[in-house]
Amino acid sequence: MLNSSPANFRLAIKTALAGCLGMYFASLLHMPQPYWAAISAMIVMQINLGAAVKQSWIRFAATAVGAAVSIPFMAVPGQRLLVFGVAVFVTVVLCTILHLEDGIRLAAVTIAIIMLVPNIGRPWVPALNRFLEVSFGILIALVVAEFVLPSTALESLRHALAEKFLQLDTFLSALLLRFRGENVVDVEGLRASLATLARQNTDFHAHGRYEPARWSARRITLVKLLQHEERMSQAVETLDAACDGAFCGGINLQWEPEFSELCAGISAALQRIAEGILTGKFWTPEYDFAAAIQALDARANAARISVGSSAPTVDATPGTATLEGVLRSHTIYFALQSLARELAAAQVTAREIVSEGSTPSSPI
Repeated sequence: MLNSSPANFRLAIKTALAGCLGMYFASLLHMPQPYWAAISAMIVMQINLGAAVKQSWIRFAATAVGAAVSIPFMAVPGQRLLVFGVAVFVTVVLCTILHLEDGIRLAAVTIAIIMLVPNIGRPWVPALNRFLEVSFGILIALVVAEFVLPSTALESLRHALAEKFLQLDTFLSALLLRFRGENVVDVEGLRASLATLARQNTDFHAHGRYEPARWSARRITLVKLLQHEERMSQAVETLDAACDGAFCGGINLQWEPEFSELCAGISAALQRIAEGILTGKFWTPEYDFAAAIQALDARANAARISVGSSAPTVDATPGTATLEGVLRSHTIYFALQSLARELAAAQVTAREIVSEGSTPSSPI
């Protein structure tokens, strides 16, 4: 299906504008081959500022390496193709030494453009021209990324992180329904969606390191929430393994109603945090996970004592008198507790999202 999101439309506009401005101003400055400025501007333009800065640095450094390596090899007499091959080899090795692996191909392309295109004059002139044209294109792209329909990795992370909390809530509900043997939505689709969001969040986090706001309080708070979310996802993965579709045993009835109340509290907290990330408001009072976990522990301990003092067949888990049923039920039990404890910490972090001077609202 065609991806027509607003972000892609903004990227299309900014890429076209950066290419046109690069070509126009490079021609205005009488650069020998102004189209390289346009090409560079379009290559480094990305969906957010952090990604654009990262790509700009890679292209700038790779072009500098390629141009610098080409100068001495341009003056070497003899078989041009052999000299070109040695120059490419040296460039790749140098990029590896400089930890510029992402720019290896760009540096090699720079070598090819400088050495294989016929030039008349001093050997350093084409290298300098390519470097200046590429650098000028990068500058144009960064100006456009900053001032035209600006989009930052920090903003992208904020929205994607809120979506991840909501998706975790949906996925967790589906797992628990499946464990009880009820019909649920496409679990595989939900799992794939969570994996996609996880990759996006990782990218946005990495891109945010290249933005001016990388030391801002808002970004630090979002990164903390991202770390909470990653640990919660690990607990949900444990639940996913325990809630296998081939096993529909249900929850030990002696854990109720505390078990269901904890699940409801987890769902409400996930939604509350997602809303707080998006709106900057965090509804109070927060769910008391410590009390809920303590109540569930007390109920589970009472159930174990009851089972231990009764006949071995007294297992309130419907239809699951097997060892597998007991292990799956208790795996879910402990995974939910881990998830709840992480959510309790995430609620504290989420308060930092609230704008200074705002008054916490009452629950709806």
